[in-house]
Amino acid sequence: MRGAMVDFVQMVCERLRLAVTTTHLSVYLLDRFMDAHHISDNQLRLTALTAVLLAAKFEEKDANVPRISELNLFANSCYSIGIFNSMEAFMLKFFNWHIGCVTAAHFAEHYLAYGVSPVDTIGGVPVTSIANARAILWRFTAQLLDVSLQDRVFLQWQCSQVAAACVACGRLYSHLLPTWPEHLQNISGYELSTLSQLMDLLLRIYESGVKGTLCNTPDSGHGSGHSNSLQSTPTSPATDASPESLASTPPVEALCSGYSLTDDSEQS
Repeated sequence: MRGAMVDFVQMVCERLRLAVTTTHLSVYLLDRFMDAHHISDNQLRLTALTAVLLAAKFEEKDANVPRISELNLFANSCYSIGIFNSMEAFMLKFFNWHIGCVTAAHFAEHYLAYGVSPVDTIGGVPVTSIANARAILWRFTAQLLDVSLQDRVFLQWQCSQVAAACVACGRLYSHLLPTWPEHLQNISGYELSTLSQLMDLLLRIYESGVKGTLCNTPDSGHGSGHSNSLQSTPTSPATDASPESLASTPPVEALCSGYSLTDDSEQS
């Protein structure tokens, strides 16, 4: 299920033209929240869209923050503004308003500022256009960052290390030599040897073209107990809380009917 939710968040952020950092922060918030709650099927899209809303408010310029009405279109407009507002308050309370987090995308942006240098070569030929080379490197790096979101296996590494591996693989696909120059080692703090395992995993998933392959493993999903894809109709309830009942129930009460803390959270 996590893979479907990540795909959904990525699709929403792409269609709304939100930053890559917004996408990564959205997934981070989603992971944290879903690890602590059981979520009913008819609240899945609401949860994901609210994570996007919070991340956009933190990362984007005010003019780029999507309106609730825009986000609601991705859920067939089945949620009221009141429910969205209540969900936002619910998540903010869970995070104690601390929603800022440095993700792999943030580190990658920093590394990419130094991603191409005048001494780099492409096939032994000096780079003629630094700007073009940077654009190509960013495109590959962004695709690899997308891969890194697809499975929780990447959470075993530091975000800074994941970002470094994505940039190194991006330079590899961009045919930039050396693959991991000394100045990037100094900036990131990682030598190529410490990135090799991560790079191998990224390259295998990227080249296979199967972005969600690992998401079918038992350890890759959230502990919510549901397996339905987000691409299915959000009004297909697995609980007694139907959209009709939500519409006639006060937003906060309706929201709470869809969430319950996991056992681990109840004990903490």
